[in-house]
Amino acid sequence: MIRVRFAPSPTGYLHIGNVRTALFNYLFAQHEGGKFILRIEDTDKERSRPEFIEGLVEDLAWMGIRWDEGPGIGGDSGPYQQSERLEIYRKFLRDLIQKGKAYECYVTEEEIEEMKRQARLEKKPPRFDNRGRNFSREEIEKRRARGIRPTVRFKIENPRLKVHDLIRGGVEFNLDEMAGDFVIQRADGLPTFHLAVCVDDGLMKITHVIRGEDHLSNTPKHILLLEAMGFKPPQYGHLSLIHGPGGEPLSKRLEAVSVREFRRRGVLPEALANYIALLGWAPGQSPGAGRTGGRSPLDPPASGGDREIFTWEELKEAFDLKQVNKSASLYDPHKLDWVNGEHLRKLPDEDFSRRALAYLKAEKKLKWDETEVHRVLPVFKDNITRFEELEERLRILEDNFSYEDPALIKTETAREIFKAVLSILPTVRGEGEALFESLMNALKPQCKARGKELFMPFRMALTGRAHGPELKRIVPVLGLERCRRRFERALQT
Repeated sequence: MIRVRFAPSPTGYLHIGNVRTALFNYLFAQHEGGKFILRIEDTDKERSRPEFIEGLVEDLAWMGIRWDEGPGIGGDSGPYQQSERLEIYRKFLRDLIQKGKAYECYVTEEEIEEMKRQARLEKKPPRFDNRGRNFSREEIEKRRARGIRPTVRFKIENPRLKVHDLIRGGVEFNLDEMAGDFVIQRADGLPTFHLAVCVDDGLMKITHVIRGEDHLSNTPKHILLLEAMGFKPPQYGHLSLIHGPGGEPLSKRLEAVSVREFRRRGVLPEALANYIALLGWAPGQSPGAGRTGGRSPLDPPASGGDREIFTWEELKEAFDLKQVNKSASLYDPHKLDWVNGEHLRKLPDEDFSRRALAYLKAEKKLKWDETEVHRVLPVFKDNITRFEELEERLRILEDNFSYEDPALIKTETAREIFKAVLSILPTVRGEGEALFESLMNALKPQCKARGKELFMPFRMALTGRAHGPELKRIVPVLGLERCRRRFERALQT
């Protein structure tokens, strides 16, 4: 059975880069009928914090990414937090030393810095020259007497390795040039990332590792280390980097691309998953696939007709690792807004209102009567891209709004319209959109203005905005009495 894992370090909140890694692993497991494991790599005592562990678990659950084994669920391969697995790592470390595959290294930091300095002078990549392998017993005792605490290094016996990457194809490595013997236990006695991740992948029977390309150079180290411990290495696939709107590499420290920030802005989790899936995955579909109805005014330029809007179930069904490309992806916030807007418009009115209301409450933005807000919310469904826009839109419920373009309500034509509306309002009857139709039918004989000349000042008087939801939806929501007050106010402005 296919088994994949997402193994974040809790040194910050989840951002687009590591959520994409989680998502691709999850979708791959779902598509192949495999298992998705969540593992917390928290051996960095200085930077790992409990609130980040809680945050990443919460954010993944909010996204809809469900793990089969891991925190809160357990499983046969636990514990799933590396800080609780230290004795397991020490056992494998002792075995590697006993078999002669690893050794205590008493080379000092000063000596390592000198190696790096010399490499810079020779314009070569820095590497460890393996001198610690050959220290005599006498030399080791001298260094111990000086208080030098050893690291443990893994011996590179087979430096040349060719790996088939699931995304990049064949990749050749020469570890002799790249690194030399590498550290698997720090001087403080804690395992390094290399040892912990290989022990965990081996014991948890991970079959496929899908991770960022920043780990590509670690792959030969991990294969050799896994084999030395008696494990069959998994297959590896390395995802391209994600670049920001300006072409710069996206940093995990950028608050603007954290899942937490997307939640605060009112992005739907399924829309975020949809958008992130498209950062590197290119599902080929026939022209027009995935579109519903006509193009929205918020649509980005056409992109060859490839399908872009997916539900969660459709993502699980369609995702194919063979369609993941190796070129860098570009994070485009405008495209995310478009995708989110498409998902919002697909929601039934009741679902839209329920989820929008939950967002407004969670973000403490509910400033009006809840029942009235629930009734009004569907009016805005076609005109927003994120729930955070609702706070401003809901000011339609307030009579004392400011006018976006006051000049529109001060023309002679506008004043004639307002007077005519006020004169016929007592005769208007109907419910829903029929109320607006009744109003228009009564108004036309009383008013010469038509088209924009009529509707622009009409909208400005009712909402204070030049654009927004259709008037046939606004008028019934406001009700005739509130409409009357607003036309009177516009006439007096």
